[in-house]
Amino acid sequence: MSATLPFEDTSPAPADKDSRSRLIEAALEVLLRDGIMGFSQSKVARQAGLRQSHLTYYFPTRNDLLTVVVEHGCQLVINAQGCTGQAAELSLSNFRVQMCNNVCDSRIARLMVAVTVAAETDPKLKHWLSDFDRRMLNNKKEAFLQYGITCSPDELALFHSTIAGIALRNLNSCTPEDHAEARHRFLLAFDRLILASHPVQKSEKS
Repeated sequence: MSATLPFEDTSPAPADKDSRSRLIEAALEVLLRDGIMGFSQSKVARQAGLRQSHLTYYFPTRNDLLTVVVEHGCQLVINAQGCTGQAAELSLSNFRVQMCNNVCDSRIARLMVAVTVAAETDPKLKHWLSDFDRRMLNNKKEAFLQYGITCSPDELALFHSTIAGIALRNLNSCTPEDHAEARHRFLLAFDRLILASHPVQKSEKS
């Protein structure tokens, strides 16, 4: 991976970017480049051009930094693909494609795998992961509601779990055909959710 992240914020930066922001951006680059096994506080501090004491002031442990980086990285990718807070401005067809792009973006999957691996040795991180998953599920619910689509809890949970599996499999794909198949599976799951949700909508309007 190049030194410049393909989805980093390209808006004009202040002349003296605060240390916390520099550390988060450096940590994201290190995590995506070197993976969880190569992710260390000392490496992140070097990447940011700061002392390690600066890093531990903001993030006392590696996992404190990791959770912030995963949230930041996922949000950057989603923002770059125009899916946050804009569902009402997109057609359902465009929203469908944008969500597919998110699910099949290997960077998000790589971040989630990293934090899942780290959680094996940190119970607090498992609690964070559980909360993060609930928030992502609720985000999907709210996004669909903007289109007047009310999904049953079971159907939405099944869709949420299905696309998580698609993202993980896509991360391990190595051919264009594999990636095309991942997109096809996501679109199929999306369409099935919409079809399953129509009876709920009708019953609520009757």
